[in-house]
Amino acid sequence: MQKIELQNVPTASLNRTMRDLFQDLIDITMEDNSRGCLKSVPSNYGHVFFWYGWLNKKALQKYYPAYVSKELVKEIRKNKKQNAALPLQDQIGDFLFSIVRDHPETIGGGHAETHLAILAPKLKQATVRDAAKSLKEYAQKLEKLEKFTQKYLKKKGGKVVEEIETSFEVIDYVTLEEVRKFADEYFWDDECGYLELSHRKLGCEIQVRVHFDGDDTLNEVVDRIDKVITPIKSEIGQMFRYGNSLWPF
Repeated sequence: MQKIELQNVPTASLNRTMRDLFQDLIDITMEDNSRGCLKSVPSNYGHVFFWYGWLNKKALQKYYPAYVSKELVKEIRKNKKQNAALPLQDQIGDFLFSIVRDHPETIGGGHAETHLAILAPKLKQATVRDAAKSLKEYAQKLEKLEKFTQKYLKKKGGKVVEEIETSFEVIDYVTLEEVRKFADEYFWDDECGYLELSHRKLGCEIQVRVHFDGDDTLNEVVDRIDKVITPIKSEIGQMFRYGNSLWPF
């Protein structure tokens, strides 16, 4: 089966660490939002979000006073002395994006959340016999997915895969044929091309969260995702999907 491939990501970026990649993922269309947003990355098996919620406590302690008010600094230090404080990261949530953007060394780790899908069969104008056959094949795919999910999480114990979630959603996607036809020239401008060509169809969405450390390269993370989803690649619809930005923390 074909390996998972990220679209619109320069080859050189695959060798960058996840810590350095943070800057490339910033969604400038939402620059005015104080909490910031990171773009999703389309791939031939779904789309991927990168969440950077595990930050280096010592680095945050070093830099945060330059970003928050003097009053808040006093309050945080007072709470710390009383041993009743929330984690520093929670107390300065509105300032995390600015701190991390300016100081990548604050990044400790996070996870790559890959959104996959198994599309439901087309039943419009189908005969009862054809519909029954299609639904049986679809049910078999879902059974394989369920067995994979339970077995993998039980074996791995969350060391690499943090979570696998499934739900039924209306899936937005673009076919591989359309991507090949229009190439990067059409799709380079973020979601513009996708929105014009997008298809919508009911499907079972699978969200697979894979852990990464700040020093891991993007290529290592992609290989990790590929290894995890390989057992169910034959069931997953191979298509390019896209999604909206997400909070990075």
